[in-house]
Amino acid sequence: MKITVFGDDLVGLVTASSLAEVGNEVLCVPLGSFKSEECNELLINDEPGLSKLVETQIKQGRFHYEVSWGKAVAEVSCIFIALSSKHLDIADEIIYFIAQHIKSDVIIVNQSTSVMGEAERFSLIIRDVLARRKARYDICMVAMPAFLSEGRAIKDFTQPDRILLGSSQKKATDFLKLLMRPFKLKEHQFIIMTAKAAEYSKFAVNALLATRMSLINEMANVAEDFEIDFEQVKQALGTDSRIGFNYINPGSGFGGPNFASDVEKLVNLLVTEGKDVQLLQKVLANNENQKEVLFRKVWRYFESDLEGKTFTIWGLSFKPETSTVENSSSIKTIEALVSQGANVIVYDPKAINSFKQIWGVRGNVDYATDMYDALKKSDGLLLMTEWKQFESPDFGKIKKIMNVPVIFDGRNVYDPSWVISQGFDYYGVGRGMKI
Repeated sequence: MKITVFGDDLVGLVTASSLAEVGNEVLCVPLGSFKSEECNELLINDEPGLSKLVETQIKQGRFHYEVSWGKAVAEVSCIFIALSSKHLDIADEIIYFIAQHIKSDVIIVNQSTSVMGEAERFSLIIRDVLARRKARYDICMVAMPAFLSEGRAIKDFTQPDRILLGSSQKKATDFLKLLMRPFKLKEHQFIIMTAKAAEYSKFAVNALLATRMSLINEMANVAEDFEIDFEQVKQALGTDSRIGFNYINPGSGFGGPNFASDVEKLVNLLVTEGKDVQLLQKVLANNENQKEVLFRKVWRYFESDLEGKTFTIWGLSFKPETSTVENSSSIKTIEALVSQGANVIVYDPKAINSFKQIWGVRGNVDYATDMYDALKKSDGLLLMTEWKQFESPDFGKIKKIMNVPVIFDGRNVYDPSWVISQGFDYYGVGRGMKI
């Protein structure tokens, strides 16, 4: 089948390359100002496996970048709209263009995280434009929200828990089932609903997960006050069949470019509609407060005197296996340390350049290319991202390098008793150790 995907961010690239891999001819429309000859040189998201997948499909002739919107909407079976939050403002432009230039029946799939009713609004726009063109094409609009997590996005697309198909048009839902058939999905994994329900479901999932994580962090913080190790409590929670182990790890707050912003988008929408959303507002506020949980531990440990001290940050990205630092807890932590006159040395396997773009030319931050070099003359190590290479470091080497052997573990990666036995002070999140 001939497919077009508008969007060159994570969702668009994963969708386009994955569909190409199973035999479709896919046109991927980049949303920046690119010339045709520049497209294959686009900087591909550092999602594991994505660069290789795109490169392979380009070489095999099934994946093509197309800067001409006219060519992109000509004689295709299906058009995916996969816009990140930063590109949502051009959705209407894309819809109008499609309506003005299509010359055959087509199915349009909106994967973007859109407000409730967006698919219906797009349908009205298309219907109005086609009426003015006096054209009678069968256009089916489907809301198919993407549930892709950075670090495992290809697997999330090709091996999903479920696929929501928001449409009342059986022709469209049958087509998408056929399109996704090569990924060996079961019938029960396709959930058919209205477009509004599908759009709302994406927000509802994110809101529920955000609330769960915020509550876990709050419970962990309280446990610490009673000198209770929340890791023990977590076993009680996770083994309850009604709860399970997903999203019950306490830490220094959730981040990323889309997750928190999607919840915030929902809150703003509901507030505009006059709805009471105190719980979700509290969830967002709690999460912002949690991003400074390690800073507060550092502040208390050094009795509020951080002037001139040097601290090491291991991990800048909001989660492992990505270079994305947007809304990460590391940024707020570094800002807080620097505001108190501290110096900070940062190390991350992938996210240094991304952090530099956000941090800019502000001072008091140095960049290390090696995790141990980042510890030289350090008065404290703050682990912010649970990269694999941080899980089993050489503690003996660390102790020799640092000025003060103290570790603040924002992801509860280490076993406290072991770290303490190596001669360190150790403070995690909810590990029962008060400062």
